[in-house]
Amino acid sequence: MKEIGDWALARRGAEEPLLRTKKRGSSAPATTDEDERFSGITVKRDALRKANHRGGDRHRLPHETVDVLHNETRQTATLINLSGGGAMIEGAAGLKLWDRVLLQLGECGQVEAAVRWVRGERLGLEFAHETRIDASAEETARMLREVISRSFPDVVAKAEARRQEQASAAAPAGDAAEADPAEQRNEAERPLRHPLIWSGLIHYAHDSSPVRLRNISQGGVLIQCEQPLEIGAELLLDLDTAGSFFATVNWAQGDTAGLKFHAPFDLQVLASAKPSVAGPRWVKPDYLRESSSGSGPWAKQWGRSDLGELHHRLGL
Repeated sequence: MKEIGDWALARRGAEEPLLRTKKRGSSAPATTDEDERFSGITVKRDALRKANHRGGDRHRLPHETVDVLHNETRQTATLINLSGGGAMIEGAAGLKLWDRVLLQLGECGQVEAAVRWVRGERLGLEFAHETRIDASAEETARMLREVISRSFPDVVAKAEARRQEQASAAAPAGDAAEADPAEQRNEAERPLRHPLIWSGLIHYAHDSSPVRLRNISQGGVLIQCEQPLEIGAELLLDLDTAGSFFATVNWAQGDTAGLKFHAPFDLQVLASAKPSVAGPRWVKPDYLRESSSGSGPWAKQWGRSDLGELHHRLGL
């Protein structure tokens, strides 16, 4: 296989580009609207919608089945439709409003979501914001420490200044209260939650498209992309300063696709690509914005840490 540089030259006019071009059939999924909560991709629509009832188009699917995980219980459900912000499923028993679940969308395709509405046997799921990192706790912590130190030095500087102020104002060591060991254990055992969102580009079919990484592991990555992708297509995932990586489309549903890396992916390289930071609050769908209830997943930001809290938990 040629080097990435050769592939880039081929895109500029060579007659035989490196990657195969798949013939697009009439069954290719439709494109989506700009989803302000999750991406900056603008796609033209053929008709105007009279009212804004959701954040993105829903892709109707032909009775796809997915696994739903909740409280260590796994069950199979039917995937009715899928969009950049969430999904509709049917047949998942025992789930209630605001329950948090993991939706398994094929290989390397686990997405965190919350139940935002229930109508009979159908449920609407809202996807979490941040990129999910599928790695051990130690590997994830090591990578996040480097991300904060490299891409957000201001967070480190503010934390150090605050720490020095607290140290200078503290009582003598003999009078200082010791930390509760049980509280320290609970803090260490809680899974790391972060507000970071990684994005990139895919180069495919003589074109380049922005993508949002929803889930990434050593073997593959789940992306959100407005460009239709065909199963089996080979493409190049460009993560800017983190490097470029060849992958094959393993599955595709709506505007979401699972890519399998041609070689094991070193998650540590993500630290070289600066991510964006999710907002302090989740953006509610229009039909929930007038609600005064504080019981939804937006109220507590799904338990995710901001960068300052994450910096503290990582012991930087």
